[in-house]
Amino acid sequence: MHAKREPARPRDGDAFLVLHPFMWKELGLKGTTLLVFARIYGFCKDGGTFYESRRRTATYIGVSERSVIRAVSELEQRGLIAEVGGEWARDGMTTRSYVLGHRAMRTSCATDKLSPPDSLSASKHGGDDGMSPEGVPDWHLKSKEEYKEEG
Repeated sequence: MHAKREPARPRDGDAFLVLHPFMWKELGLKGTTLLVFARIYGFCKDGGTFYESRRRTATYIGVSERSVIRAVSELEQRGLIAEVGGEWARDGMTTRSYVLGHRAMRTSCATDKLSPPDSLSASKHGGDDGMSPEGVPDWHLKSKEEYKEEG
């Protein structure tokens, strides 16, 4: 009898790929190019460098290595990523490294950051996290059935 084989589990940090709306709305990315950019963006958004092999990226997102090469080329041409100095491996092979390009930085910084907290409202109300003087609005206290009856 054969032992039941457990499915491969992703390593920590490899469990998901985050697609942000600015990637397709402002940058107009789609398909493999969108997935490759999201992968690179995840590593680089906080100033990091992406140096994963094209083969590993292809395996991760489930496309051919050639598709990743085309996507990386398109992203470079559009100024969304930029190649930086390569890392040399012991076997003499180099891995290309990428950072976010000027266009990606400008777009993602404008849409990906939250606005700072309103310091004036905290000082007006004593700076605590207590209830507001107005209380909870009536519409917030309705049940699902009450909403259905209105609509």
